[in-house]
This record gives sequence, structure tokens and C-alpha cells, in this order.
Amino acid sequence: MNDLIWYLPAAYIWCYIGSKIPLSIAMVRANNGRYDNKTPRNQQDALTGKGSRLRAAHYNAVESFPPFAAAVIVASIATQVTLLMQSCAIVWCGSRLAYQWAYATDQGTLRTIFWAFSVAANMGLFFSLLV
Repeated sequence: MNDLIWYLPAAYIWCYIGSKIPLSIAMVRANNGRYDNKTPRNQQDALTGKGSRLRAAHYNAVESFPPFAAAVIVASIATQVTLLMQSCAIVWCGSRLAYQWAYATDQGTLRTIFWAFSVAANMGLFFSLLV
């Protein structure tokens, strides 16, 4: 195993906690300071504007983690981490952070660009063993 695997807990924490915190704050703000812990999905469905975008960004973060995890595991088969592997993992993490920001700030074109970078980086990880 190589040190590429350490990107997984960082990505997991971001996808499931880092993107959920801004969404939770938006939920509280939209509900007069209350978080509905009994039916949070219903509360999320009622969000509009930035809150709705934060919900979509969170869902996308959760959806993007499994392919990244699979790519890291595939790349971890290698006995040595290459610069390409490290670069792809870093680009994926950075573009996912930027994607969250672009979604929250309603920057549709930038959001799409950052999404494309993350997809390309993920594919680069998958195919890094061939290079």
C-alpha cells in the first residue's frame, strides 16, 4: 500500500462533513434558528436560493466520493506513487472544494469547470497505472 490512500479520509471528511456544515447552517437560518432533526430532508427540500444550492452541492459531494475512492484504491495497487497520481488526487480535492464554493456563490460556469476538472482528475487516477 502507498500513501495515496490517505486522500480517502480527507475526501470522506470533506464530502460528508465539510459540505454538510454549510448546508446545516442554511437549514437553521431558514427555519428561525431551528434544525429539524426529525425530518431534515423535508427541511432541506424547502430551502431556496443559496440553501438549495448548498443542498445540491452536498448531494454532489456525496455522489462524487465513491468514484474517487475507487480510483484511489485502483491507483494504490501500484507499488510506487507517481507524480501523476499525486497530482490527480490533489486536483480532485482542490476542484471539489472550488466546486462547493462556486455552487454556493451561484457561479454556474465556474462550477461546471471545477466539476470537469474533478472528473478528469478521477479518470487520471483510474488510468495512472497504464502510464
